[in-house]
Amino acid sequence: MQSISKLRQVLTLKQKEQFQEDGFLIVKKMLSSYDLQPIINELSDKVEVGIQSAISMGLLSVDQTFTEATFATRLVYASTACSEPGWIWNNFFRNQKPRTKGMFSVRTAGPLLDAIESIIGPEIFAHPQFNFRAKLPDQQATVIPWHQDLAYLIPSEAADTMVVNAWIPLVPTSVENGCLQLIQGSHKFGLFPHGQQDLTPGHTGNIGIADDHLPSGKIITAEMSVGDVLLSTERLVHRGLPNRSNMVRWSVDTRYSQIGLPTGRRNVPGFIARSHQVPENVAQSHSDWNQAFKNE
Repeated sequence: MQSISKLRQVLTLKQKEQFQEDGFLIVKKMLSSYDLQPIINELSDKVEVGIQSAISMGLLSVDQTFTEATFATRLVYASTACSEPGWIWNNFFRNQKPRTKGMFSVRTAGPLLDAIESIIGPEIFAHPQFNFRAKLPDQQATVIPWHQDLAYLIPSEAADTMVVNAWIPLVPTSVENGCLQLIQGSHKFGLFPHGQQDLTPGHTGNIGIADDHLPSGKIITAEMSVGDVLLSTERLVHRGLPNRSNMVRWSVDTRYSQIGLPTGRRNVPGFIARSHQVPENVAQSHSDWNQAFKNE
């Protein structure tokens, strides 16, 4: 079942004006452990599965399970000890989009949907684009260059759709462990040219905006605590810094748009997260979400 907020997280007029002006808004202490613990538990279980698989493959010894480590550090310790350091991440944490109970819980958290409703109204579609991210120390593949989320969709399809992204840290985020940076007000300048950005010699980077195409604007460094949520528009220019710490920067990002508007992912289902007009169509569990894929 969807989580129910005891106190509705409706944004104030000042917050909504800030979102429209800056292209983003950080809401402190929006989510509780009730909303976040299910996905943290699932990711912890996935780390355990990855470690046991590495042991069965002979890449880790049976005593290298690091069961006393924290959620933030266990995957780092296991990956470092592994004879193929990138093996667990590549097999269990690269490009994973789990349609699980825990992911459904965070995507339908009452306070989050209240805030989204303040921006786009009560007819809320949980967009097909969502991710969890396990950003390991000194890992080039997870250094994300300056970009706009719209560029990762089909821009011609979703050009007139407001897509609100909610970026949710599962551990405290800082400059050291690879938090986000945002260019304030950059959503006002349309879609910038995007291409492959090579961040280091010999490395083919992620899709991003070249430095000579970046807009001017104040760069905001979004250091956040667990429970905070960063809301941003699909055109805000932002990036993910390198992780130079000794911990995993765990996070979830989930997007929302109005029901019935083009998503830019026409062949990938989402689900109705909240509706006053068709409440009978609101997904009640991750099983309903998965059923949408079976109907395709």
